[in-house]
Amino acid sequence: MLEVRAGRRFTVGLAALNRDLGRAGDGSDGGAPPDEWAGSAADLARAARLKQTLAMEQARAGRLADACRTVEGVVRVYRRLAETSPERFRPELAHARSAWGLWASRRGETAASAEALAEAVELYRQMLASAGRLRAMHRIRLSVGLAVALTNLGVVRSELGDHLAAGDAAEESVRILRRLHARNPLYRLLARQDPTGFAHCLAASVSNLGVVCAERGRLGQACELAEETVAIFRQLAAIAPVVYESMLARALHNLGLASAQVGRLDTALAATQEAVYLYRCLVPADPKGHRHDLARALCAFARVRVACQHELAEALAAAEEAVLLLEELTAGCPQAFSGDLHASYRTAGLVRRALEELD
Repeated sequence: MLEVRAGRRFTVGLAALNRDLGRAGDGSDGGAPPDEWAGSAADLARAARLKQTLAMEQARAGRLADACRTVEGVVRVYRRLAETSPERFRPELAHARSAWGLWASRRGETAASAEALAEAVELYRQMLASAGRLRAMHRIRLSVGLAVALTNLGVVRSELGDHLAAGDAAEESVRILRRLHARNPLYRLLARQDPTGFAHCLAASVSNLGVVCAERGRLGQACELAEETVAIFRQLAAIAPVVYESMLARALHNLGLASAQVGRLDTALAATQEAVYLYRCLVPADPKGHRHDLARALCAFARVRVACQHELAEALAAAEEAVLLLEELTAGCPQAFSGDLHASYRTAGLVRRALEELD
């Protein structure tokens, strides 16, 4: 609960926060133009930080459209503040643009996402070029921010079909994080103090690089990266299972598919089986969030078993369960799930043909 105290600084900061910072324009649509924002730089920065916290909460709740609208206002404030105090506010601007790019990509706004992430990357590069060597902590923060923006930019560029640029961005992200761990004692100390935060960053970068490699046809490398991702998330899930078991399940799902593509069928069988098991454990706690994941994992489980000609009866049961799950989901939201539903029909048909051939 906020304690309300009299005084200009609180009042002006609250007024700035309550203005419609999510709208651009000249004020004709009800939003305040930048020149009419009240308060000092400190007031506006405080309001922007509160709005940024709100955006993060909206994103965690799955309200990505709201999160994007909220952070648009944050970006406008930081862009203005960075004009007069770049040393202080450019890191905040870069972070906000990076977050906006990630959330926009998850909403399918791929071109706009690429633009935001590319700007974040350029801002981080400029700040690193001018940051003093003695400011070790500052350089670590900027380097990690650059790595995060690069890995997300790599995935977005891959979705746009620019696979060469996607590979360059994703590879640079992993290279930055590996170099920090290998050469920077302060980074290693911080990683030991906060193993989940730093390891999660590396796991996400490695996983995204694997996705980009698969898109470029580099299946062997993609499989190796998927294995590394699973190993990192397995360690994280042992520390914080509530947070990381879903990420481990997703990594196992990707490993199963990648392994099947390169003929490592024993690994594919084990990975897809464990992914299904984990998602079954996760569904009761969050049915809305994980039923779709479970359905996709069941389809992967079935397809891998057809490829191996192994456990086909179990494969058919998994495919039929996936169909039922996706029919329920599609009934509520056809646009989001119809593609996966048709894929599950194809998977079930594939398994039935494999069983008929055995007979």
